[in-house]
Amino acid sequence: MVKEDTEKIGLKHGRIGMGTHAFLGILVGWLSIQLSAMFGNIITVVIGLAIVIAFGYVLEMFLGKKGIKWWLSNGMIVYLFIWLITWTVFYNMAMNIVV
Repeated sequence: MVKEDTEKIGLKHGRIGMGTHAFLGILVGWLSIQLSAMFGNIITVVIGLAIVIAFGYVLEMFLGKKGIKWWLSNGMIVYLFIWLITWTVFYNMAMNIVV
């Protein structure tokens, strides 16, 4: 009984981590277009990575310390994947409007 409850809590935390990182990836993907126009791409990448690291610490406070391995698999990879795809999509949309 106790093992099932901890597994359910673990799955719930995994869903929360993936969902929030996916939403943050979309938001930062859109923000990256704005930032890259002002500061350039390298600074935008540094800001995007700083945002995900800071968000990882905030999420650890709410969910409890899970460790770097949990965070990489349930947050960081999802965030990076969605962030870069969203940034590319918005970049292509912006280029079509400019041209």
